Amino acid sequence: MKPVISIKLAVAALSALFLSACVSLLPESTPSSVYRLSSPEARTWTGESWTVIEVVAPQAPRGLAGDEIAIQMADGRIAYMAEARWISPTPRIMQNLIVDTFNGSDSRLAPVLPEDGVRATYELRLDLREFEAVYDRGDNNAPLVRVRLSTRLIASQGRRIVGSTVFVGEARASSNRVGAIVAAFDQAATQVSQELAHWTAEQTAP
Repeated sequence: MKPVISIKLAVAALSALFLSACVSLLPESTPSSVYRLSSPEARTWTGESWTVIEVVAPQAPRGLAGDEIAIQMADGRIAYMAEARWISPTPRIMQNLIVDTFNGSDSRLAPVLPEDGVRATYELRLDLREFEAVYDRGDNNAPLVRVRLSTRLIASQGRRIVGSTVFVGEARASSNRVGAIVAAFDQAATQVSQELAHWTAEQTAP
């Protein structure tokens, strides 16, 4: 696979652009392919006897806050896939997946976003600690995708913490290719969102 560029290489390329007078001798960049996570089918609900959960966009470290697809090389370096991006910043696509998973589950949870302006019974505060493909078997072998999400469920009334836990999803890519790695991201993120939906339903059960 040739789709990676380290942070240091990116900075070096940017410096070269500024040092070259008015004409750049660098080749034009190839347009990036854009990827998204798959979502379950939503079910229909009327709002009666449902528990409203506000899903706040996850906080993420700077290296995971953009739309780049992050990878960790065998020597520990953090890099990004070249010519491949997520359709939205990583925290946003994870937030959307969680909302869609809640909507597609059998639990009586009604997820809303902060911008919806709806009064919620509970609030989910999330921290995205890992969302990367780890080359734990060498740079030329299929990586292990790891997603780690720290969760706090807060009751709106009284602002008390109802529960707190960490979810980890892992999936080995079937090959060292962009499509296979994105599919592994999809599998690991889906595992985390499903476990989160189940846990939230348990914590909010009457």
